[in-house]
Amino acid sequence: MKKHFLTVLAIFMAFSAGFAQTYKIGFANLSEDIAFTQLVREGIERKAAEMGNIELVLADNKLDGATALSNTENFITQGVDGIIHFQTDQAFGNVIMARARKAGIPVIAIDIPMPGAVFFGADNYYAGQLAGEALAAWVNENWDGSADAMLVLELPQSGPIPAARMQGMIEGFQANVNTALAEDSIIHLDSKNTQEESFRVVSDTLPSIPNAKKIVAVTINDGTAQGAIAAAEAAGRRDQIIAVGQGADPTGLAAIAADDSRYLGSTGYFPENYGDKLLPAIVDM
Repeated sequence: MKKHFLTVLAIFMAFSAGFAQTYKIGFANLSEDIAFTQLVREGIERKAAEMGNIELVLADNKLDGATALSNTENFITQGVDGIIHFQTDQAFGNVIMARARKAGIPVIAIDIPMPGAVFFGADNYYAGQLAGEALAAWVNENWDGSADAMLVLELPQSGPIPAARMQGMIEGFQANVNTALAEDSIIHLDSKNTQEESFRVVSDTLPSIPNAKKIVAVTINDGTAQGAIAAAEAAGRRDQIIAVGQGADPTGLAAIAADDSRYLGSTGYFPENYGDKLLPAIVDM
């Protein structure tokens, strides 16, 4: 009897294994036009394949809050078990979370917090501080310890957490450079998180500081750093700028390694590894 019972139990367990629970997870990426966020998506896809019980539903938020809300509603319609959101506009966080909460769907928010979502992101202030300190060390060694102006390529729409990395870069620089900049020499520019917008706003700003021969740029990501440098180059002022950024994606690393680069360095976030933490976390929720 005991042998028969064990045989039946073994058959039942084998049969049940074929019906292990699967999870439908929605992932809405910040943008598919940015190398950093492409790596985030690729890492999530890799981890989903490795886990074997994840059905991914992918969407692109296109750096737009209204699109992120629409993607949320589509996820709900498709009956996802959880949502991982990488969305830029803090103004849409409340309504996105209200929709998800009403549907009973847990949410993880990458980099930009949303009320009620689990936050996944870096220590933004410290990440910024590392870059600011490196920039100050370069200025101390190469520009006699002083700069004439600072361009801050930031992203106001994303709120206080990403802003902390900008604060960290500014304060890391100011606390370590031999001669700190006056407040009116620190120029804040809305990069909108893109290389193209960074190029435009820096191009518009450079004529207003014609006497600045030593310009430091602190930037929200690798693309905005490259946009700022390209604008200085187009204005014939390439040797007058040095930049640091955040992310260290492949485009940023290539720019840093280039001969006579004006991109000093970038704090690494290793986006290719995000999926290793995100998918197990959303399944546990």
